[in-house]
Amino acid sequence: MYKKKFLLNKKVFHNFYIIKTFNAGMSLKGWEIKSIRSKNINISNSYISIIKKNIYLTNYNINLLNNNLNIKNVEKNRNIQLLLKKKEIIYLSNEIFAKNITIVPICLFWKNFLCKIKIGLAKGIKKYDKRNIKKAQEWKVEKLRLIKKSKRDIIF
Repeated sequence: MYKKKFLLNKKVFHNFYIIKTFNAGMSLKGWEIKSIRSKNINISNSYISIIKKNIYLTNYNINLLNNNLNIKNVEKNRNIQLLLKKKEIIYLSNEIFAKNITIVPICLFWKNFLCKIKIGLAKGIKKYDKRNIKKAQEWKVEKLRLIKKSKRDIIF
């Protein structure tokens, strides 16, 4: 299996705890695939919604290539249907409605020349949680500095 990540949604890791991840296929049109291959897509503000037992990627941005300008049936804001197994769709819909969580796109990748998306069940991080995480990271760096300094003092 050949996997290559080419678009990572960095906002997700800053704003959410990722509980569980899934890989899903995408039903795309030809011009969308050409634009994705040239990396003219943005999923940073997108989210995933469930409509009538189907899962869709919404609020994404795909820019049309210059050589594809003569295409007449271009829907830039259409919902892309994600291809998952029925059990996974039922699991995701039950988790969303039972708990206070959401589904977010994490990254796009190629697998055997097919464009796939990694989606995750996510719970939002509060502001005070972000502060605590930042304090813990700063303390970790400071602790390493102190250990390094104390080893240097012992040697000399």
